[in-house]
Amino acid sequence: MTLSFEEKKAIFDSYKELESVPVSMNRLNYHFKDSAVAKKIAVRFLHPNGNAFVYAAYLPKEETKKGYISVLDEDEATIRQYVDQAIEHLKKTEDGYEEGYSELWFDVRGEALRLRYENPLWAVVISTGQVEGVFKTKEAAEGYLMDEGFQEG
Repeated sequence: MTLSFEEKKAIFDSYKELESVPVSMNRLNYHFKDSAVAKKIAVRFLHPNGNAFVYAAYLPKEETKKGYISVLDEDEATIRQYVDQAIEHLKKTEDGYEEGYSELWFDVRGEALRLRYENPLWAVVISTGQVEGVFKTKEAAEGYLMDEGFQEG
């Protein structure tokens, strides 16, 4: 059974991180104001007929319509899954990492360094919090760590 406009609106409204924005033809968009990328519309064109499009740029292009998927005939659980995935994806920068993402790297003596994403750079940080080095790419930072005898733990 297809959910109504009101039922879908209640689902989208339950997400405190989404903001409802009226658009043309009595439709609503839901913006994710904490988006790490320029695109911030998580739900597009919730229409009185019950259709809406959820951001899904993480899927192959052929499975989406301009980076969105229709939820016209989806149940609540599926809609929530799509919205959760959209928010998680929008939290990530264009590099594909959330601000503050980090990994621990260890050498043979058990010493640890942290590789941390600080958009748009990567920092290698020692246990005291002091920055050991800053790199433009994750690959460059990983190369440095490997050259120094560290491997991801």
